[in-house]
Amino acid sequence: MHSRKESPSSIEQITEKARELEAIYDVVEDPLVLIDSDFKIQRTNLATINFTKGFTFDSILNQKCYQVLYGRKDICPYCPFASNISKTQNGKSSPTAREIFFKVEGKKQTLNLEFYPYPKTEGENWIVEKISDVTKQREKEEESFRMRNLASLGILISGIAHELNNPLTGISLTLQNLKANLITATPEQIDKRLEMIKNDTARAAMIVSDIISFAKSDKVKITLGDIVETIKRAKDTVSRLFPHLSKNINWKIQYDNEYQFPFHPAKMERLFMNLFRNSLQAFDYRAGEICIDIRKTRNWIHIIVEDDAGGIPDSIIHKIFDPFFTNNKSGTGTGLGLSICHSIVKEHDGNISVKSMDQKTRFTISFPVGDSSEQTI
Repeated sequence: MHSRKESPSSIEQITEKARELEAIYDVVEDPLVLIDSDFKIQRTNLATINFTKGFTFDSILNQKCYQVLYGRKDICPYCPFASNISKTQNGKSSPTAREIFFKVEGKKQTLNLEFYPYPKTEGENWIVEKISDVTKQREKEEESFRMRNLASLGILISGIAHELNNPLTGISLTLQNLKANLITATPEQIDKRLEMIKNDTARAAMIVSDIISFAKSDKVKITLGDIVETIKRAKDTVSRLFPHLSKNINWKIQYDNEYQFPFHPAKMERLFMNLFRNSLQAFDYRAGEICIDIRKTRNWIHIIVEDDAGGIPDSIIHKIFDPFFTNNKSGTGTGLGLSICHSIVKEHDGNISVKSMDQKTRFTISFPVGDSSEQTI
């Protein structure tokens, strides 16, 4: 039998294809490295040579990848070969990724490493490693985060200034009016103006209290309380504080039992006052309904607060528990109300979630039912 020989044209074609593949690899800006099961580099591209600084194509081959790429003496701790992290349940390898910090000439870089398994033979996997420098991207993200924080701080300061300015202006004008008419004013008129000053002072104190409650969470004693009575008190207080907003609101409180468990009464009342106030502001003086449904499962108390004030847009619903976020149309408010709600719920080891559909918003608050003995949170 005659042995089959490749014609010169076939060899040239294969060589040309090899050059084309090398050209494709070399135009990739990120280093690509083929590593065998002994951690030795078998193939690489031009970007890898530039990344390693000092190696050539010939000198880099068959060198240990962790020595050449990262200047390490031992295997990288995040290497898929060093653990079973690249194995799936059926025994096959799957791609993995890691983000690391790496110093080059004294400068810290953030690298995103992607590992793609290459089944060389049955039972043996090689791996293709792709190295992406994401330093600038992460720096931009950090800068954006800092800018968002500054913007949030600006919103907070603006909200506090606006909110405090209203009651302080009211106090100032009332005092001026009282001073100008002190001699001629009747006792009833004086009492009326003093009551106005008292209300404005209480309003300013509540704003300060909101900020303190958010910024500092002191450990407080919790005792056995009735959640139904607490919710009713919160509803009555909000209706009294916001008579015009609640004028056309129909309240429904549904429960089939008295539910008692340990909680801090003042904080729990504050929680529901903030939720109810949020709903009232969403109605914006329109008629509507606020439903509170109190239920109990095996080990949890669930309180569902639902209003039909128009719902929350999908674009902002994930932000409503963020500190300083507000969707108030007038641009007022500190944006701390729902953040404080979230903090109080977490202090009681509970959960709070929100859903919006069919022009309705539903908050679900759940608390674990623990022992009735006094506790500290």
